[in-house]
Amino acid sequence: MSGKLLQRAISNSSEIWQSDKTRHALIFMAGALAMLMHESFRFGLELPGRQGLTLMAILVFVRLVSPYHYSATLAGSGGLVAALLIRDNPSAAIIVLSQGVLLDFAFKQLSVTTITLWLMPLAAGLAHMLKPLFKIGLLAWAGLETDSLRHGLVYPFITHFMFGTLGGLIGFLAWRGMKKINLQNK
Repeated sequence: MSGKLLQRAISNSSEIWQSDKTRHALIFMAGALAMLMHESFRFGLELPGRQGLTLMAILVFVRLVSPYHYSATLAGSGGLVAALLIRDNPSAAIIVLSQGVLLDFAFKQLSVTTITLWLMPLAAGLAHMLKPLFKIGLLAWAGLETDSLRHGLVYPFITHFMFGTLGGLIGFLAWRGMKKINLQNK
């Protein structure tokens, strides 16, 4: 055995992971997974925005890891599909898609230097604040009631910002850790 067959098999499997179709599918599935987790883990903690930890961690990590300028939007699209299929929740679907769009826009503005990328967690906090803003719009437009606004308007904005920022920081630090490991392995 010369090892050429094994080398070719390993090369072919790494080519699969490097293909654009596979990357797009993984990004889309990451958004769907984020929404699945969001809809599945509903604990009665009475803290609006708590699920922004996982959602923003996944969206920020995907945005930073991916070479595509639209990756958070693509992940948000996966979340949109999952929200519609799992729970038939159009408002959550629109919110997660708009959060992805906002994170892509923020990344474009912040990726000028490595130092400004440290502001991505704050952008994630702002993106997660879209949820109470959207709910206020629903309340004003359609008169729909929502539990997260029962303590007033300021409290949900603060908690969504805090949880979104913390989730964004988790995603950012995971990306930095992965980047360090990759540099050490080279």
